[in-house]
Amino acid sequence: MYHNTELLCRLFNEYRVTNLKKGINYDALGDAFEAYTVEILNNKHLLEKAKNSTLDSSKSDEQVFYLFFEVIKKIECKIGRNPNFVSLKASTLKKHRHTGGYSKTDVTVAVLTSSNQEFDYLVPISIKQTSATKVAMAEFDVKTIVEEVGITDSILETLLKKHQEEGSAKNFSTEEKKELSDHLSPISRDFVRWVITGTTAETPSDERYPDFLLKYQLDNQECIKDIYLFSTEEYINKIMYSKNGKRKKGGFGTGLSWTYATNSKGKKIQFKG
Repeated sequence: MYHNTELLCRLFNEYRVTNLKKGINYDALGDAFEAYTVEILNNKHLLEKAKNSTLDSSKSDEQVFYLFFEVIKKIECKIGRNPNFVSLKASTLKKHRHTGGYSKTDVTVAVLTSSNQEFDYLVPISIKQTSATKVAMAEFDVKTIVEEVGITDSILETLLKKHQEEGSAKNFSTEEKKELSDHLSPISRDFVRWVITGTTAETPSDERYPDFLLKYQLDNQECIKDIYLFSTEEYINKIMYSKNGKRKKGGFGTGLSWTYATNSKGKKIQFKG
C-alpha cells in the first residue's frame, strides 16, 4: 500500500475533501486527484530522474516517481519509440461534448521532444479514483446514448429505454434479456469504448477523448492502495474479458454494470466498469 504524500494531503485540504458531504465529496476528490496528477507530471525534477534513472519503477516505494515513470512509458508506447523528452506540460481539461457534459479527458499532457519546435504530441488522460471494485464511467439518458453511439436498431433502443425507466433489468423477461444482449452484440466493443472515452472511434484526434485511463485504487480512508494506467483498448479488454480470456456475459455481454445514480432512476443509465 502507498502512503498519501504531502502533496496529496495538501490538495485534500485545499479542495476540502474530508469536509464535504459524501456526494459532493466525491467531486472534490476527483478535482484533488486531477490536480495531483498535473502537479506530478509538471515536475521537472521527476522528468530528469526518469530520463537518467535505471530504477525499475515497479520496485520503487516513491509513489510520485512510480506514477510519473508509468505515464512516461505509456507515452513512449503511444508514440512508438523512445523519444528524448525535453519537457512535459500537463493541464486539466474542462471542455464540453456537443451533447452536453464534460469531456471524458480530465488531464492533457503536451510532450516536447525537440527544443526547436512546439509541443508535438498531446496525450489526453481520464482520471478515476475509487475504493470500490468498479468505478462509475458514464451516466446518460437513452436519447444521448443513441445519438452518441450511433444506434439505429429500434429494438435495442426500446429495450434501453425500458432499462432506463425501470432502473434495472429485474422485470425483463428471459427473452428480453437475450434480445438486449443479441442486439447489443454487434456494437458491444464500440459501446464499451464510448462509455470509457465518449466516442466509438478507435483513434480519435480530439483531445476530449482520452487515450489512457489512470486509476487510483483507494482504501476506505481515501489512501492510495494502487495506481493503474491503461490504454483505452487495454481497459476495454479488462471490462469485457476475464483473466483467462473468456468473454464476460454480465452487462448484456459488455462486462459493464448497469445501474442508476441517486435521483436519476427513470432518467438515465449509469455504467460502471
